[in-house]
Amino acid sequence: MSLTTYRITRDGAPRLLFLLHGYSAEQHHLASYVPLIDPDERFSAIAPRGPVPLPNGDTDGASWWSIDTETTQRDLSQFQASVDALEALIADEAAAAKVPFERCYIGGFSQGGYLALTLVGKADAPRYGGVWAICCGLPEFAAVPVDFSTGDGRPALVQWGTRDLIVTTDQAEAVAASLEAGGWNTQVHAYDMAHSQTIEMMIDARAWLASID
Repeated sequence: MSLTTYRITRDGAPRLLFLLHGYSAEQHHLASYVPLIDPDERFSAIAPRGPVPLPNGDTDGASWWSIDTETTQRDLSQFQASVDALEALIADEAAAAKVPFERCYIGGFSQGGYLALTLVGKADAPRYGGVWAICCGLPEFAAVPVDFSTGDGRPALVQWGTRDLIVTTDQAEAVAASLEAGGWNTQVHAYDMAHSQTIEMMIDARAWLASID
């Protein structure tokens, strides 16, 4: 499966930052923050669009797997397909840029956050450089087992809103606890907000990215 992708290429940047949007958003969503979070242009950013269309013919946004808004039932076959497509995209982009997996960082919001955690935690995952999880929980609903026990000091950033009614504080704290227990160098930030992003959040992300060697 080929993914529509938006790129912000910084000539000679030795790192890649993959940004995975949430349900109903699109590839430009998180990418629009790149000038703020990486002002020194240390990363090239790659932001793919989810392959699953929204219901009712809405073409403005997309998703990574469909969700029945009445029952919250998920199509997990689409989840697996999105994981596979993202793994292929990351491998292709890393090879084209001549950047090793160890310098590829994966971030995502909501659905994108679940995918970012799955990509770094699945059993056969390459040793990616780090993970940034925004307003998401552990991907326990998916048929892809994850194991974060090989963190070995790699950087992780976990952010969420304390007024989020979609992903609760308990769910986000479980992400942070799992990463910390697995040896990830985990930064944790909670904000007085709902299921969204704020400039304050992105300023903290900027500091986290700047701390990466």
